[in-house]
Amino acid sequence: MAFLPSLSRRKISHEYLAERALRRPSSTIWLNHVCVSTSQFEKALDFYVSTLGLSLRTVELDPTQPSRLHAILVDAEDRDVLELVEADASKPASTNVSQLGFSLPLRSWQLLRARLDTHEHPYRVSGDSLLFEDTDGIVLRVQPLGEC
Repeated sequence: MAFLPSLSRRKISHEYLAERALRRPSSTIWLNHVCVSTSQFEKALDFYVSTLGLSLRTVELDPTQPSRLHAILVDAEDRDVLELVEADASKPASTNVSQLGFSLPLRSWQLLRARLDTHEHPYRVSGDSLLFEDTDGIVLRVQPLGEC
């Protein structure tokens, strides 16, 4: 047990090994999608589809709260990346998401910038990133992938 010099003289418990395994960085976990609650569901949906360029997979009643809508938006590879959920009007609006990051091929990044200009949507360029806000004030950072 050369890799654990401090434990070489005592018996290693199963609990210790399990805890150690859980603390290791995982290479088998991926972010599936982000869920954003919005008080402006239709405007947010239009923004993410028409301006940002995500594709709409579905809009339906939210299975967890059938009184509100939710939408699943997908990226260019048809992966679910964003779930928009209609905010509960009886609760104060809040968000814990401060920024969403996206990457696009360079040509698509340039087209996004042109769409932002066409829609007169304010943005700024920081380094190689476009920074702008969605309908609920969440900052979006979009970086080009390079020549694609």
